[in-house]
Amino acid sequence: MWPLAQIEAFILTSILGIAAGFIFDYYQAVIRGARIRRYPQYLLDLSVWIFMILIIGLALLLINQAEIRAYVFIALLVGAIIYFRYMGQFIRQPVDLLGKATANLLRTLWRLIWSPFKRIKAWLTRLYQQRMIPPENPEDIDQ
Repeated sequence: MWPLAQIEAFILTSILGIAAGFIFDYYQAVIRGARIRRYPQYLLDLSVWIFMILIIGLALLLINQAEIRAYVFIALLVGAIIYFRYMGQFIRQPVDLLGKATANLLRTLWRLIWSPFKRIKAWLTRLYQQRMIPPENPEDIDQ
């Protein structure tokens, strides 16, 4: 790899680190807005990290044919530091607003998806409870 190509790969990988920092910051804003319990959050954390690994892996495949060298980790770290130290303070408020809006949208979608199931469950529960109520008059059973 020529020196100019290495500099280009370092800069592009640093930009990838900035993007990873933004994704992580956005995810944290969504989690804060959604107020998710502990165990579902573990599952979401795992899924976000898998998503980040896929995105970074695909981007590295495009940038430098997915060659993992020390400068790749350094560039990702430099990009994340640039985001959190310098860019994060300017982007924090819009990211928080976007995270809260996303959390509200997901909450609304969750309610819309589960609403029919709750109604069906309530209907089945009423049906089951009506079946379990014995008739008031024992003579009604024979008829």
